[in-house]
Amino acid sequence: MRKTGLSLLAAAGCSLAAGCASIEAMRSTVQDRLAGAPPKVRIVKGEAREVYDAARRAMERLGYQLTVGGPAQGRLEGLSRVGGGDDFRSSRQRAISVRLQPREGGDVAVEVRLSEIVEESFNRLANPATETPLRDSPAYDAFFEELERQLQGGMAK
Repeated sequence: MRKTGLSLLAAAGCSLAAGCASIEAMRSTVQDRLAGAPPKVRIVKGEAREVYDAARRAMERLGYQLTVGGPAQGRLEGLSRVGGGDDFRSSRQRAISVRLQPREGGDVAVEVRLSEIVEESFNRLANPATETPLRDSPAYDAFFEELERQLQGGMAK
């Protein structure tokens, strides 16, 4: 009898631990949707205007069109082209947000946030588009690699 009670207690403990992990994952997802995923940050060498111009070229090379921002604001935002979803009734698009923060010594902190916009139906009243922050997308690395290329003189398109 005593072993059965101990086994039940151990099983309850394991269930509780597994439940906590799934609750943590759900909390993280909800937090990302409300506050957004934390930005990916890289420190690059260069003056703020030089880094802004390179970031803009990098965005364009990766297929984003600038929608908002400017060098004085230290930010750029853009959207990719609209692509088809998994079926003919949905569409997908990526958004990028870049913030530039000059630092002492001629460095600039580049903060990047990416998200995916999905519209499940062309009837916007029934199913509005949803925007989901991208936490660990390889698109972050692609942007930073292209930014470095542009900063090193990759001006030619």
